[in-house]
Amino acid sequence: MKISPTPILVTVVAVVCIGLAIVYNAKQMAESANAPRPAPSKVSAPNVSVILATPGNYQAYVLGHGEAQSIWALTLKAQVQGEVTAISPQFATGNMVQKDAVLATIDSTQYAQAVASAKATLADAELALQEEQDLGAQAKREWQRSGVTQAPSSPLVYRTLQLKAAQANTDNARFALKTAERDEKNTRISAPFNGVILSRDIDLGSYVNVGDTIATLHSTDKVEISVPLSLAQWQNLSNELAAPVNLQDVTTGTRWTGYVARFERHLDATSRQRNVIVALDNPFEQTTPLLPGTFLSAEITGKKLSNVVKLPASAVAQNGQIWFVDEQNTLVNVMAEKVFERGDFVYIKPIEAMAEVKVVIRPLVSYLKGMLVSPTLENISPVVEEQAP
Repeated sequence: MKISPTPILVTVVAVVCIGLAIVYNAKQMAESANAPRPAPSKVSAPNVSVILATPGNYQAYVLGHGEAQSIWALTLKAQVQGEVTAISPQFATGNMVQKDAVLATIDSTQYAQAVASAKATLADAELALQEEQDLGAQAKREWQRSGVTQAPSSPLVYRTLQLKAAQANTDNARFALKTAERDEKNTRISAPFNGVILSRDIDLGSYVNVGDTIATLHSTDKVEISVPLSLAQWQNLSNELAAPVNLQDVTTGTRWTGYVARFERHLDATSRQRNVIVALDNPFEQTTPLLPGTFLSAEITGKKLSNVVKLPASAVAQNGQIWFVDEQNTLVNVMAEKVFERGDFVYIKPIEAMAEVKVVIRPLVSYLKGMLVSPTLENISPVVEEQAP
């Protein structure tokens, strides 16, 4: 039986190929082992802009908001009744009137008559009083001429009780005259203070009763703004009255300079904050009048603070933290303890045991604690306020 040479040939070829593959792989591994190793790649540190923050002394400012209100807001009502017989040309909405200026007149005929009647009653009462005084003096003289040494047993002898009654009638008549004169005076409706007319509720010829609304007036001598402040803001506020306050219309940006008038000593029931009252005199005489009802921002000059760090507002992250670079150029984050803010800057308490800190100006959300960075020092442009002495 003959054996086919084909399987033997295939086997021989396979053995030879495997041998060649082993030799080739061994050669490649040797070459790879002897080849020079590539230099390790360097880790690049991102650049960050920092400022050198050091504690200093600064003037604190407290910012709040409030609405300007007149110190007097009056709904003027009729004190007497009658027909309106005259109205002043100044008695119109929007006009400014002076104190005691007559706005309108009510028919005073019956009140003038009442004054005359009260005067007559007073004259009669004074006459009766004088007569009783004379009769009492005469009674005393007659008692003395009678030779009786003891005092009379009844006050009627000296007409003491009659004199008291006459005196009481005279006093009553005098007060009745004052009442009649007051009612007659109230027929001339006048402004109780310097004010601006918001509304007029009567017309010429209309009839008014006691208690009817005549007009609505707001005073013009002064406006006040109630500014609610938090406890932290109160700690930066000076106790000095008349401290300057920068007022600004939040809509138009118009500015005025007011002052602290007083401090309220209770918490507001709605906001649970305490108010400081800011005032501005003669608001209608300003270059741009400050109208009641204007919503304002109020920047109040506060205490002079020491050992405070000034930073750009951008340095404080949304979570209230600041990032700084330590001596190893790695990032560290701490919670900022704000003292106050003003404009584009924030003032914080210094970081413990560090006199100078490289604070990151614009921290990113991708920052990680301990990240290696390359800090670049920048300067901060000066702000309007100066450091406190």
